Amino acid sequence: MEALDVETSIAEGEQALQALMQFAREDAGTLEAHEAEQGIFTRLLPIGLAAMKLYFAQRGTGDVGPAIARADGVLLPRERPLRGRGSFSLFGTFAVARTCYRTPGEPGIFPLDAPVNFPKRCDSYFLQEWMTVFAVEHPFQERAGFFAPLVELEVAESVLMEVAQEAPEDYEGFYAQRPVPPEDNEGELLVVSFDGKGVPMIKEAAVKLKAKLGTGEKRQKKKDALVGVCSTVDAKPRAPEVLAALLVDPEAARARQRREDTRSDAPRAQQVRRVASLVRTKPAVMERIKADAERRDPQHRQPLVVLLDGALCRWNLAPKLFKSWTRVTCVLDIMPVISYRWTAANAFFREGSTEGKRWVQGKLADILRGRVGYVIGGLRQLLTKQRLRKSLRETLANVITFLHNHRRWMPYDAYLAAGLPVGTGVVESACGAVVKHRMEGEGKRWSLEGAEAILAWRSLKKSHDHELRDYWRFRARQVRVRRYGRQPKYRPTARLRRVA
Repeated sequence: MEALDVETSIAEGEQALQALMQFAREDAGTLEAHEAEQGIFTRLLPIGLAAMKLYFAQRGTGDVGPAIARADGVLLPRERPLRGRGSFSLFGTFAVARTCYRTPGEPGIFPLDAPVNFPKRCDSYFLQEWMTVFAVEHPFQERAGFFAPLVELEVAESVLMEVAQEAPEDYEGFYAQRPVPPEDNEGELLVVSFDGKGVPMIKEAAVKLKAKLGTGEKRQKKKDALVGVCSTVDAKPRAPEVLAALLVDPEAARARQRREDTRSDAPRAQQVRRVASLVRTKPAVMERIKADAERRDPQHRQPLVVLLDGALCRWNLAPKLFKSWTRVTCVLDIMPVISYRWTAANAFFREGSTEGKRWVQGKLADILRGRVGYVIGGLRQLLTKQRLRKSLRETLANVITFLHNHRRWMPYDAYLAAGLPVGTGVVESACGAVVKHRMEGEGKRWSLEGAEAILAWRSLKKSHDHELRDYWRFRARQVRVRRYGRQPKYRPTARLRRVA
């Protein structure tokens, strides 16, 4: 094949530029602005394509002489025909001619490949970045058709899926070298939290979740992704009564704040790192969040708050995992507590009634004052001294059991006085942003590999939206090391006989 030519590439670029200017000059009077904009954009692509060809024409074919000698003494002569390599860029597709040095029985070497850092795929890194930017937010099938009308490039759905699955392989390395947030941007308290969110699975993956079903059991269609967050907040002491009113009737509390021209005193998370995984074990995901906390505070100078929901499995893991912190406080999320209070209220009062709301707010204020034992005692009296129907007794028994099992993690009076957060709103928000908004929806079903890749991308994007490009720069460097750093060293030589 023929090598790209500098003069030809320049001529193609000048011709494309002339066509662009001619379009803008001659068609200006007949087009509306949006039509002109579309026409200009379309005509910019051939200019970019010509410029890419000129770039590779300037780089040459990688011809370094008649032969190269490897460090181990093996001589590789230059092959006569140039070898073509397809290149898919955002501007279009073209072929790059490369010189190959090869001898029978030995792998060939292309001296051009390493300096320009050709990806393993024909798709350029920049095009792959565009693919993942769209795939991380939208279904693959929908995004596959995006490129054709915009940049006149056909991208198959299978290619989008492959790129999305391959690209996160440098995710861990990227975070390992990422700079720690400046102390000026951090809060007083270091906070970690965890929660689960189900991901709908394709039939083949769902079968593997539980191979053998018991009598009456239905096939599990979702698998839980564990979501973890690490952030910092400033300590904000709050009054139990005020927080109870806000949690039970937030609209009324916000209206009162507007009337009184006051701001919410809720702790605001800063520098949030989000992680979600479907295939990693719970301890492994928690270790990743712990590693982020260690990077931010290696000396353990900040108080650490571990916020968890009512799942006892995570309560068994978290205290052991973070025991190295001298100042660590495990806090039970207040939202499950409120949920159980509403369950009890709806059993005694009409759902949504003012009386039920007052009852929940009063009992919640007692819990936030640290009077959990008092609240449990009151519920037990209702259970033992009143004649209640069976369903109501079961509801009360469940509420009492929950409060009793989690009582040791519910000294909310101390938490509020110290200004600690008591709600897992940050991780619940992460469950929606990272998992639900992309993974759930009509017709969406996932393989384990595909779901894990998209969760990695969304974890990165929703943590640091502006750093996707930084990730691709990092990935290009890492792939270059893996692909070309291990190639045997060689030097150009004019000798064509085998080196002894």
